[in-house]
Amino acid sequence: MSELVREIVELNAGIDGDEDSPLLVVEVEGLAPTAGWTQVRLEPHVYITPPDDGFQDFDLVGDRPADPAAEVMTAVEAGWEGPLDDWVIGVRVHAIDNMIEDEIFEPWDEADDADDADSEAA
Repeated sequence: MSELVREIVELNAGIDGDEDSPLLVVEVEGLAPTAGWTQVRLEPHVYITPPDDGFQDFDLVGDRPADPAAEVMTAVEAGWEGPLDDWVIGVRVHAIDNMIEDEIFEPWDEADDADDADSEAA
């Protein structure tokens, strides 16, 4: 049975793809309370209505070993990639002891802003 890992250590979220079909890409590193966890993954929260803050929530979960070999914090990692909903401005990942947020921005906006600045300077 799946359960939350102990702690989130690092979160990286961004956008891949293009303007017509952007993809949300999330990578996370965490700590499990014992060695031997399997099927560590990010499970996105499903919303009926998008949250007011614009953050897509995920749980970092995995399967605890039936008989753990060592009671020592063990590094785990997971990734998730899927369609980017138009309301998403950031990602929030939850564990037992903490949660971490990361804002995302559309990469094509930066290029458009640079083009606008160049044309204004001319």
